[in-house]
Amino acid sequence: MINKANQDNGNLKNAEDSGFGKSYSAQFGRMILPNGRFNIVRVGKKTHSWFHELINLTWPVFLLLIFVFYCLINFFFAGAYFLLGPEQINGISPGPDWSLFLQCYFFSVQSFTTVGYGGLHPIGFGASFLAGVEALSGLLTFAIFTGLVYSKFSIPGKHIIASNKLLFAPYKEIKSVQVRIANENQYDLLDIEANLIVAYIPEQSNIRVVRTLPLEIKKIAMFPLSWTLVHPLNEESELKNFSKEEFMNLNFEFILLVSAYDEGTGRTIKSIHSFDHNSFVFNAKFKPMFDLKDGRTFLHLDKINEIEILD
Repeated sequence: MINKANQDNGNLKNAEDSGFGKSYSAQFGRMILPNGRFNIVRVGKKTHSWFHELINLTWPVFLLLIFVFYCLINFFFAGAYFLLGPEQINGISPGPDWSLFLQCYFFSVQSFTTVGYGGLHPIGFGASFLAGVEALSGLLTFAIFTGLVYSKFSIPGKHIIASNKLLFAPYKEIKSVQVRIANENQYDLLDIEANLIVAYIPEQSNIRVVRTLPLEIKKIAMFPLSWTLVHPLNEESELKNFSKEEFMNLNFEFILLVSAYDEGTGRTIKSIHSFDHNSFVFNAKFKPMFDLKDGRTFLHLDKINEIEILD
């Protein structure tokens, strides 16, 4: 059972505002999903942002979408030229319909990209007008695509990875809460700052308590290796009186927020990670991630989740 001190922690007046509000109770589940996104689905009236949808696509999907759009819009204009009559395009060689359409398609490509090799050019009013519309469409399309590509390159990558386990590990002569992070990018990160937030629902209560936990070290100047974040369960810790069963049964969720300066892009990057009871491991410690060879230090990112169960 939770002692009176822990019940007092559930007092709504003492709860920190996490941004979810005081009414975000037990029935809503975890606050942050494992992928770092909020556990929120927005429904009803909203403005759809195609810009954000496009720049958040993966590069392969984004480039494939551009290629498909490029082919389809040229197919549309090629069909329009073909319906107007291939004879309105000077330089088209006589042939079957498929050959005429194919030549109209390549003329569309030249007009859309404003390349204009000179071998094909419009001679009728309809074809000339359509070519002008297509050239304008091409200029606007490439301007939009250029902006999207630049925006995707400008987005700081989230290169801070975290262990998929949160440990309740020995620390000096007491217990502690520990989680490990590392920089998976080859570029260096500077001025790294971490915040560990805990959320739980006290027994006989439906109100979620949110706290920011003090860390042994919350900010470091450089991030060359892995970093194990430690919250000591000492006398000052609000979690010191919780048992293993309470950690597992009271909807505990730990949220890790990390920010750092990316030397490669000159931007500040942020990363968020969440751990619920399925991620908790008791009486364990992290195994080392790095070793020395030929005077150099090798950081093994694939070992970030390796732990050792203690007796």
